Amino acid sequence: MQLIIAWIRLGWHLGRALPAAGLYRLPQRLLLFAVLWAGMGLLTLLHLLGFAADEILFRRYRSVVVRQPVFIVGVPRSGTTFLQRLLAEDTRFTSLTLWECLLAPSISERYLWSFLGRLCAPLRRGLSRWRWRALERRHPLGWTEPEEDFLLLFYRGACFLPALICPRSDAYWRLAFFDQAVGETERKSLMGFYHRCLQRHLYFHGTDKRLLSKNPSFTPMVDSLRGEFPDARFIACARNPVEALPSQLSSLAPALALVGQTPGEALVRERLTTILHHYYCRLNGWRDAPDVWLLPLEDLPRVLKGGLRELYAFVGQPLPLDVERRVRTLGDQRNREPSTHRYRAVQFGLYEAHLRHHFADVWPIPASASAEKAA
Repeated sequence: MQLIIAWIRLGWHLGRALPAAGLYRLPQRLLLFAVLWAGMGLLTLLHLLGFAADEILFRRYRSVVVRQPVFIVGVPRSGTTFLQRLLAEDTRFTSLTLWECLLAPSISERYLWSFLGRLCAPLRRGLSRWRWRALERRHPLGWTEPEEDFLLLFYRGACFLPALICPRSDAYWRLAFFDQAVGETERKSLMGFYHRCLQRHLYFHGTDKRLLSKNPSFTPMVDSLRGEFPDARFIACARNPVEALPSQLSSLAPALALVGQTPGEALVRERLTTILHHYYCRLNGWRDAPDVWLLPLEDLPRVLKGGLRELYAFVGQPLPLDVERRVRTLGDQRNREPSTHRYRAVQFGLYEAHLRHHFADVWPIPASASAEKAA
């Protein structure tokens, strides 16, 4: 029922947002929003059937223990994706992929799509190579690659992404202040839904595996995640806001252009600035937290040079020699291949002096006692 309600609310907010880009963009947005809402409705129906089938066919998933999950949180555009891909080299970790988040959050759907994939192997290989080229330069994307599993919450109306399409809908923006802005009953319900999705994931991939989740959007949800997963470990990535905010706006440009908007629009820019300031406030409050490792982007090369030994000590997992070698190789490759993502702050109406002043109370973040934790 909650999934249906979330779908209806999405339609309401999309309808209200239709004229936001002007009459010229109205036909394009009407077609796009109608396809999005109809597609969302179809997926919601399939997921409801899949969840119901799980309770009949795979009910033992509820006994799966999500032990010591590792959550990569922090500031967007601060190396979170790269770090997740590095840790994913260790097969003892498991992360949700894009197709699992969007098409198959239930166990039943995963078996169904896996079966259909074997029947349509050429199409499956084509989908696995699918790329959105404009976005690829900013964020590696692929159906079978690890992705941010906060997409699971999309079906419960608790994913932040619709805020970018519906910039005047406070119901979505409040999610960026989740622990403070969402009521306790709703928080517990959403965390319970997310927990069950992770149990299903481990049931399908192996209960001996350890969950690895990468979601900068989970930064305002850390307190709720702690309550749901008391033995979790958090790696909080950070980056100078003078670089992070323009990079985030640039990374959103292709998706916003698709719906007839630009990242330089005052409302989007100002709200993202406020949200990012809140993220830095959260990071500053975790300096002495025993379950959080603060990892500034400029400190990442040193961590890579050590083969992630410090991070592995922090999460309490032995570092296999073959994984350490692959990590060093990938780290060297990253240093040799400069990013192709190009942008300037002024493109979005931002100026470095203003950003430095605005974030002066939260940046730089005091050095974390990370080495002491690892020891």
